[in-house]
Amino acid sequence: MTRSTFTGLAHRWLRRVGRIAALAVGLVPVAAAAQEPLPVGTLTVHAAVDAALSTHPALGAAAAHVEGARAAESLFRSELLPSLSAMSGITTFAEPMVVAPLHGFDPTAPPTFDRTLIQGQVMARHTLYDFGTRSARVAGARARTDALAFREADAEMGVLEATVSAYTGVLLARNHREAADRLVAALEAELERAGLRFTEGTVPRVEVLRAEATLLDARARQTTSSSQVEVAEGRLAREMGVDPGSLAGRPLADVSPPLAAVAGPIEIGATPPSPTGAAGANPTIEAARRGLDAARSRTEEERSGRLPTFEVTAGILSFGSADGDQVAEWQTGAWVSWPLYTGGRRAAVVRQADAELAAATEELRLREIEVADALEAARAAAGAAAARTRAFEASIAQWEEIARIETLALDEGTGVQSDYLEAEAALFAARAEYAGARYEEIRSLLAAARVEGRLGRSWLDNMLETIP
Repeated sequence: MTRSTFTGLAHRWLRRVGRIAALAVGLVPVAAAAQEPLPVGTLTVHAAVDAALSTHPALGAAAAHVEGARAAESLFRSELLPSLSAMSGITTFAEPMVVAPLHGFDPTAPPTFDRTLIQGQVMARHTLYDFGTRSARVAGARARTDALAFREADAEMGVLEATVSAYTGVLLARNHREAADRLVAALEAELERAGLRFTEGTVPRVEVLRAEATLLDARARQTTSSSQVEVAEGRLAREMGVDPGSLAGRPLADVSPPLAAVAGPIEIGATPPSPTGAAGANPTIEAARRGLDAARSRTEEERSGRLPTFEVTAGILSFGSADGDQVAEWQTGAWVSWPLYTGGRRAAVVRQADAELAAATEELRLREIEVADALEAARAAAGAAAARTRAFEASIAQWEEIARIETLALDEGTGVQSDYLEAEAALFAARAEYAGARYEEIRSLLAAARVEGRLGRSWLDNMLETIP
């Protein structure tokens, strides 16, 4: 075989490999999030959550991490099985070379020489025993996969919590804007009344000035409330993955927690039934537990790496020249590999694995403390918000009655304008606080359910009532 012929074969082989690689790349599907159109009419919190769960990038990233971990686990499992490989090649020498190995010498039948040698082999290799190195590697990969599965469950809870919080944020901002609109309407009526009375000469000009100043302040609050509505609608739209303009002015169904909605107790140290974010399993704690399992497996893997590894091989080898003189023979072998001295590398990696195990142990303890604190805080906040809701509900009724009485007194000429304005301001504040307390209770219940590992679509259906 001439040099030009060999070069042409090599170029054709490279072009073939390139076409195969291009075809493989073209066959890889490209993931694209498809957003289904939102239902027309009033938007509900359930529809908002469904939209967020179908398109949120946090869930796509978490799912990709889990898939990558599963692939790594499959990779390590493949090391438990024999491997089979084939290899061939063409070598051109400056001087003729023995084509096939010599197993003896017969002067009457000299060996074949050629400048171009064609060699090929099919080899099987299997590790018989390695003192648990591969098994520990597989166990560690499985633990990391489970940890990422729990993180995926936590990401889904986080998206659900963020979406409901954004939804109630829009409701709260609209409630504040509505309260500001009602305050402006009441103060405009008071300014008109004061102007008429001043024209009649029954009240001093200071009442007109006071009404104007109070109205200007209320209109400033009204403008601020409108801006807050736009911000809240934009946040909800981003969580849902929709155009912010599609939510502008769109009616949203109100939500309310049912009576006695505060969650029951949870055992922080309880072991969940499966690594899927099941009810009763805090995903943060369970991910930390799986991380601890992975660290233990890493320690076992590194310690067993100091011991010998036993392997067997078998194969068929082919030797020939460009003229086609092919010779095939088989071979088998058994191998022992033992790192007797590595300059301290083995001891260093074992110490590193031990340190990672100690860190994972403390990380688990830290997560348990954080979860206990978060659960206690969420339950306390939910109880406090529920109490504030009841208190401000009664306060609104009282201030509405006070404002009505003050209005009648002003109409009869016996009232004091400052008392009426104070009543309207207090009524506005009570309405704003009432709305804030209601939605704070919902957000606190969400936080508690997430800490408990119970937050999901079914929890949303059972714990949030839609108010038409």
